[in-house]
Amino acid sequence: MRLLPRSREGRFAFGAVAVVVAINLVTVAIDAFLPSPDGPPSSSFATAPRGLAAWAELLDRSGTEVRRLRERPSDATLPAEGTVVMLDPESFTRGQAQALRRFAERGGRVVAGGAEPGEWLAGLTGGEPPRWDDGGEPGARVLVPAPETGAAQSLRTAEAGEGRIVLLADASPLQNRLLDEADNAALAVALAGPGPVTFVETVHGYGTATGLAAIPARFGWALILLALSALVLIAARWPRMGPPEPPEEPLFPPRRAYVDALASTLARSRDRRAANEAVRSAARERLARRAALARDANDEAWVKAARAAGLGHEEARALVDGAADDDGIAAGRALAYLSGGRERSGA
Repeated sequence: MRLLPRSREGRFAFGAVAVVVAINLVTVAIDAFLPSPDGPPSSSFATAPRGLAAWAELLDRSGTEVRRLRERPSDATLPAEGTVVMLDPESFTRGQAQALRRFAERGGRVVAGGAEPGEWLAGLTGGEPPRWDDGGEPGARVLVPAPETGAAQSLRTAEAGEGRIVLLADASPLQNRLLDEADNAALAVALAGPGPVTFVETVHGYGTATGLAAIPARFGWALILLALSALVLIAARWPRMGPPEPPEEPLFPPRRAYVDALASTLARSRDRRAANEAVRSAARERLARRAALARDANDEAWVKAARAAGLGHEEARALVDGAADDDGIAAGRALAYLSGGRERSGA
């Protein structure tokens, strides 16, 4: 099987596509094994400076169970206990915030907030929400010691039933860029509590994906490029359209012309009888194979088989009586027909 196209243009196109595919596969491999920092702010999946992947890894290494919620927060999807973290949401409704409050009322802990809280904040606090002030100082300290601060020195909490709701106006101390500074790591561990810790990821665009949507974007682009490469290869190998048969190339001569030429050759032969017998024997051999006829069958069986095979009466008689075909033309026509021809003399 020939893989490369025959034309120079086709081979050039194939080579160009192969180079593009190779570069793309190398890029995908590098990104898979050495991914660059990316992800939305305050997401536990994000390795970018404003992500929370370092916090999640810190908790995991310290023995705290870490979970990710990729469904809308509700009474059915939230865990039965532990801590739920929801920071800097891109899309979050008041109803979902009320589900977080009910979780806290059952004894859970909620760590929520972000730089720009929306209407959901009132649903979470169950009353008049606190106001966020801009222009805070880079350094912060604890005003009221609480279990959520641990050995850290700055946080404010609001009780909610049997649990607690921790509001953060600024999630940066917990993000990758600042987690290793001051007492930020101690604060992160204290906020998590004994666990398990559930990060709400639907607010960052990480919903449950199925089918093609579950394929990572980099692999999706690789599949698209591979499909385009296959189309280019098919186009390069596609045969060029042209006339069905070159007009200058003569067609094969009719079968009758072949038979006439054979008869003329036999007529010029010095030993005509031997030549005729050779043709007749060859025709009988082909007829015997086609009709499964025994070699010692009688003349009537030979004639019947010849007629059933499509030979005319004259040709059939020539196969059983060489004397009736002195010039050998009838036997020659029978041989030509039985050898694959479709043209014969009349019945």
